[in-house]
Amino acid sequence: MKRVLRIFANGGKVKRMFIVRSKAAIVRPRSFYTRWLIVCLYAGIISFTTVTLADPGSESAGQDEYLASTHPPSIEDIEELTLDSSTERFGQPISASIPTRPTINLAAPGKAFVQDISIRVLQEAYDKLGYKLLVHKLPNLRSLMSANNGKYDGEVSRVADLNAIYPNLHLVPTPVNVVNIVALGRPDSANIHKIENIRENPLCVRGNVIVEILASENHIQCVFVVNIDQVLAMVSLGRAKYALVPETNARISLLHSPVSNVQIISPVLHSEALYHYLNEKNLHLVEPLNKVLKEMRSSGEIEQIRSDYFASIPSQSAGKSAMH
Repeated sequence: MKRVLRIFANGGKVKRMFIVRSKAAIVRPRSFYTRWLIVCLYAGIISFTTVTLADPGSESAGQDEYLASTHPPSIEDIEELTLDSSTERFGQPISASIPTRPTINLAAPGKAFVQDISIRVLQEAYDKLGYKLLVHKLPNLRSLMSANNGKYDGEVSRVADLNAIYPNLHLVPTPVNVVNIVALGRPDSANIHKIENIRENPLCVRGNVIVEILASENHIQCVFVVNIDQVLAMVSLGRAKYALVPETNARISLLHSPVSNVQIISPVLHSEALYHYLNEKNLHLVEPLNKVLKEMRSSGEIEQIRSDYFASIPSQSAGKSAMH
């Protein structure tokens, strides 16, 4: 292998240039790399020797500057940075510019879909007051008892006049929602136009106070069942002709039920306003919250929230075809 090594000294620096024929590396690779390693080691020794033998004065001066630049400063050299001076330089701390919003924890019955509309209304209302809303869905009775005993800040929405039974719950005067009662039946059932048209004993879900009061006031004898799934099954099989249920529950349950021969067969037969309740520990919020809800009601915002909610629910036929 032919190689040329030229080393030139210029101002204490070493220039190296290696010219190697590639053919030698292909023909004798082991010999080629061994000699290459020797050349590199030799060049490194020459470089090190050149640096060591350079002018000690200039080198030590440079080294002193380097050590001076990397040596840690003394306590006296450190500038004291106070809170005021740091604020002037860097602005207010992030934690001070984004305050944490207080949280309102509310209870709500878990299987009442109409509460979803009330929750949306209250989220907007509390947000306007600077609060974050958290909702805890519980069984129907436990929800009321937990709100009444102060475990939660209040109840999402219920009918009026609960104070006699739950004295620690205080009603916010402006309604947040409304529950509409409709009749369910098979397509071959006669359409119901008003509550008085129901002659046979309809199915009613136990615990739905609005339906129970409505039936009692109109001298209707309900056949009580556990839930709306049982309502749909019994009407579908012809074991009952009608059922009285909240419209929201009916529409969502029909959408997700395998039953295909049950539908809403009436207009709205009865409407009942729903009110928000706060535990007595939050009485200071009743007035400002009621003011916000009044404004939302007057502007049509509450009705718009209801409309948007129902618009998001597909029709019964469209929903079932999409699932298949």
